[in-house]
Amino acid sequence: MHYYKMLLLAFLLLPIVVFGQQDSTTIQLNEVVIKSVNLQKSIYQAQKVSDFIQQINTGKDLANQLKSLPGVQVRKSGANVSKPIIDGLSSSRLVYMVNGVKLENQDWADAHSPEIDADLAKNLNILRGAESVKHGSNALGGVVHVDAGRISSNKNINGSATLYYTGNTRGRGAHLKIQQNSGLIQGFAWRLSANNSKNGDYHTADYNVANSGTSVASYRAELTYKLQNVEIESFYSNYKSKQGNYFGTLTGNVEEFEERIEHGQPLVTFPYAFKIEAPYQESTHQIANTTTTWKFSRKWFVKSQYTYQKNHREEFDVRRSVSSTVPVQDMILSANHFNFELGFKNNTLHAALGVQIRNKENYNQPGTGVTPALPNYLYKEKSVYTHHTLNLNQWLLNAGLRYDWAIMNARGINFLGQKYGENKNFSALSAQVAAKLATEKWDLESSLSHGWRIPESFELYANGKQHGIPIYFVGNKDMSAEKGTKWMNTITYKAKHSRFEFQGFINKVENYIYSVPTHQYKQLFSGPAAIFQFKQQDALLCGIDLIHSSTITPRLEFTNKFTWIHGEEISSKNPLPNISPLRLHNSINYQLPVLGDFEEINLQIGHEWVGKKNNFNPDYELSSQTPSAYHLFNIAASSRYPINQKLTLRISASIDNLFNTLYKDYLNLHRYFVHDSGRSMNVNVQCNF
Repeated sequence: MHYYKMLLLAFLLLPIVVFGQQDSTTIQLNEVVIKSVNLQKSIYQAQKVSDFIQQINTGKDLANQLKSLPGVQVRKSGANVSKPIIDGLSSSRLVYMVNGVKLENQDWADAHSPEIDADLAKNLNILRGAESVKHGSNALGGVVHVDAGRISSNKNINGSATLYYTGNTRGRGAHLKIQQNSGLIQGFAWRLSANNSKNGDYHTADYNVANSGTSVASYRAELTYKLQNVEIESFYSNYKSKQGNYFGTLTGNVEEFEERIEHGQPLVTFPYAFKIEAPYQESTHQIANTTTTWKFSRKWFVKSQYTYQKNHREEFDVRRSVSSTVPVQDMILSANHFNFELGFKNNTLHAALGVQIRNKENYNQPGTGVTPALPNYLYKEKSVYTHHTLNLNQWLLNAGLRYDWAIMNARGINFLGQKYGENKNFSALSAQVAAKLATEKWDLESSLSHGWRIPESFELYANGKQHGIPIYFVGNKDMSAEKGTKWMNTITYKAKHSRFEFQGFINKVENYIYSVPTHQYKQLFSGPAAIFQFKQQDALLCGIDLIHSSTITPRLEFTNKFTWIHGEEISSKNPLPNISPLRLHNSINYQLPVLGDFEEINLQIGHEWVGKKNNFNPDYELSSQTPSAYHLFNIAASSRYPINQKLTLRISASIDNLFNTLYKDYLNLHRYFVHDSGRSMNVNVQCNF
């Protein structure tokens, strides 16, 4: 079965055998070369959020921390629920890697955020080349890496404590990190991290948005043990969030619903509140992971990983017959991952052969009195892959191949008491090739990747209202798997005082899945809801990012970023919904090494222009008009203040939406009913010890 695909895998494994039999007679020379070239890094270079951006964005969610990177936008539901969009794709078309673990969560609706605490991460980066071979299905848009970094080698207890305040929501929070490389047990190190924050209602430039607060509590424990050629890394994390849902979208009849959309903002506003009341959602996500790496020779290593995840989501609404403390949706998703990889590395080649097993189960808890939004289902996936990176002086070459087998067994009961669901089998081949040429002034990168994604159970079987906004989704059980082929190119030119970068991509997605309004309504107890139907067509997405930075003086830098993206149905040429309009970002950064007792002073003035979305299909929108273009200005500053040799303070302050502009973002699902956030003055103080 599938013999020709397995032959391809064997063909790609030949370089491991060939290069593995070669050995240099000059061992010292090989060691020097390995230090100068990091072959563990792929051609698909990660784009990293800078330390300065992470510092001034403390307290913000993952998507808002990533949006400074090229190709990244933010999909919102109000101001408290957001998820990143990479090259026009979001939700389950992105893979989230948390400390090397693929996140398994219930990310099937716009009103759900990925359960990741960005404040506990040291490194936030994305891969836009869609490394589908290494990370598996769902990487059609890209990969988001959230990593806590290596534990400090300091033998003494060290770490940091941070306090932060968000002016717009009057939110506050704190996070603590302590770690030690133990001197009592050789090779043993540990780290503990915790974060807690709470925000009240957010304000637009003109009014308060009721019941839009959030609270987050998360913690993580990490252990590493290294003995000779064996390293064991383990961690446990627990993330819990509570997110209020704006209730001003509910109306009594269809005419009032359409008038509310036409008006575009609340008819009645409520005073600011810090408390979150129904409707709201709670989510708890736990991860337990152990990874073991054994370097059994100078060139060969084995890596094994086991991960258990549990995601518990509860959604609460204002209820008439029972208490609002009884959830209307209550579901638990459990997942087990088994990964095994055999790798080879020398000064020329880095290659690996891997096997992955993913099992997950979603189960609806009884007693809600409401038909579950998702059926109970079992999902099982088995995968085998191989990838290779070859260094040839100025050239870096990469190739990979992967094959996945997946089974979904879904069973549910609809609101009429009728049983539904079936067994579905999927299988697909993923592949990638890439090349990079690096010279003194030019970097040229090109990658071609082919990946896939099976339909989410919500897309197949949904028949209910999305929590927090009156939209009634209807699934399509006959949909096939998505398959995407993405070609991405990057050209970088480095002059003496300037840097120019062009990033462009074309992504053809077969059987692209998306939802569109039917312009019909379903009358519910809470009022009318617009019916959205999932559909599937071949689609084409393409985009360009232009980035220019100039060093005006050794301390002053000017940066410009321009983003254009387009998505359309291939057959009808109709524009796809939820594709970002034109965006332009400018920033001026000024750095001072010392000012009195303050060190590493960074100042930034930023400007963002977002154009009006003119290329859209009115049939795919609830309103015939899209939001107007707008300008936003921001300022930020950060500085380091040493108290003594062991204790320093890092102080940051920023003002978002400096001129308190009243605006709507096209990518915000709540744009039909409310505006986006107004001015916010933010402060955070970090103590490093």
